[in-house]
Amino acid sequence: MISTPIQIRFSDCDMLKHVNNAIYLQYFETARINFFTNELPNWNWEKSGIILLKNSIEYKIPLFLTDLCEVEIECSHIGTKSFTFTYKIQVKKNSNVITKTIGESILVCYDFSREETINLPTELKKALLKHKK
Repeated sequence: MISTPIQIRFSDCDMLKHVNNAIYLQYFETARINFFTNELPNWNWEKSGIILLKNSIEYKIPLFLTDLCEVEIECSHIGTKSFTFTYKIQVKKNSNVITKTIGESILVCYDFSREETINLPTELKKALLKHKK
């Protein structure tokens, strides 16, 4: 599991004074970028890229501007050509950790130069296995 701190911006919030539902996908993306930056810093994304197939989000408790939150990312499934990341957006209040939102993304390995799906590269699979639930 890798944890990514998120700075909630004023522009992330809507008229109800909480983080707008569309923003959560940006937080998930930030966690994915952090995962790949840390685990595969010299990766050739054009040859061994990924495409996003599906996102799902379950909003449990609203996030607010003053919340200090982190996104935890883990791998829950590894297939032949695809894998699934799961996310938890959590806030620490006093000594409690509160899960405000959960979600998942299904990603497919893709060779952009040949424009076709590819099998999971070995190096990527090793990185995912390190963070598998």
